Amino acid sequence: MTTSDRFLNAAQSVADSLAAMAEPAVGGTRWETLTYSGDRQYSTAVFGGMAGVIFLFSDLFRINGDTTAREVAEAAAMWVELESKSALTESEADPSLYSGLAGHGQMFLHLFEATGRDRWLRCALARAKALGRAVYPDTHMLSGSSGSLIFLLQAYHTTGDETLLATARALGDDILRCATRDATGVRWAWERPAGRATPHGTFFGTGFGHGASGVAYALAELWAVTRDDALQDAVTGTIAWIESVAIDTAYGVGWGRWPDDPHDPRVQWCHGPPGIGLFAIRAAEIFENDGFLDLALRCGQATQAAGDIRKNPSQCHGLAGNGELLLELARVTDDDSWCTYAADFGDAAMAYQHDVDGAVQWMGDEPGNYSPDFMLGSAGLGHYFLRIARPTDVHMPLMVVPQDGRTDS
Repeated sequence: MTTSDRFLNAAQSVADSLAAMAEPAVGGTRWETLTYSGDRQYSTAVFGGMAGVIFLFSDLFRINGDTTAREVAEAAAMWVELESKSALTESEADPSLYSGLAGHGQMFLHLFEATGRDRWLRCALARAKALGRAVYPDTHMLSGSSGSLIFLLQAYHTTGDETLLATARALGDDILRCATRDATGVRWAWERPAGRATPHGTFFGTGFGHGASGVAYALAELWAVTRDDALQDAVTGTIAWIESVAIDTAYGVGWGRWPDDPHDPRVQWCHGPPGIGLFAIRAAEIFENDGFLDLALRCGQATQAAGDIRKNPSQCHGLAGNGELLLELARVTDDDSWCTYAADFGDAAMAYQHDVDGAVQWMGDEPGNYSPDFMLGSAGLGHYFLRIARPTDVHMPLMVVPQDGRTDS
């Protein structure tokens, strides 16, 4: 059996397990997922909820015409559409990519691109319109405005609607105004409130989920459309700052969650080389800068050397999210060794499959946690298997993918 077939079968196994766990609900289908603290919930979000699960099923339908996958995806999308409808008019609705309206919109765009059904495009555009009045708690990818910028740009690439680009430009301007600049470069503040995080206060993170690399990634994608010099300056300054606070680790280049973080350097999508490397790859492509690619390669080497450092298969801080960098390095370098490393990560992730009450389940973020969601659970792992199997056909669903006719040039 080829590597592609093996991982396609693994992705299908995850999807079959998820389909068996789906619950009928008013308006469609849903899954019970886990919060970050392990509590059970029914959530519409990408992070910890339903929207992310749909990415796996819509891509399975798109690449192999699996009508069951389409039925599951659309039934789940109907539930998200119904449950999130009130948020379109709520002044305090969460606008973010990973927890709120932008994530719903990104999912609906993904489903539209897989099925061609205008219903899902209308759902996506309704959420893009609602972002015009959004208020953000910060600029970061997981919780803030840079994540919503990703969705707005994807919607623009899909439709060519200049109104969407105008909203994206305004959001980009707001992000630029929030930047901290000094001789070391550019970065954005990360507020960790008392009672929710230890330590708490204002920090400057480097990571993709909670720091400068994720924010600057969104600005780079905006520059690819607008060619605004201020955006390029911010991206270049961000890389300079990230390089200035890099440290040497047992695995290679590394970063704490913020400079002087007392904990060990992280090697995961949300903090550390895997996410920073994803940003550096796109910056290298967009700006045609070999120095940025060198940073990405050093991040890849550290990620590969660290292996299953978190004993965790998830997208957010485990093998699947870390392996995405290896797949992207294979794409931009044409070096097949990166594909081999990515498959090695996939094989290690397969060890997290277990029989739970007679059903196949895939462990998520923590031992004993079995959740269907994308970032901490099995849907994200299944999608990574699908990416290993078909890397040129299946893209990372939470990053910008320019459409035919609207590219970086």
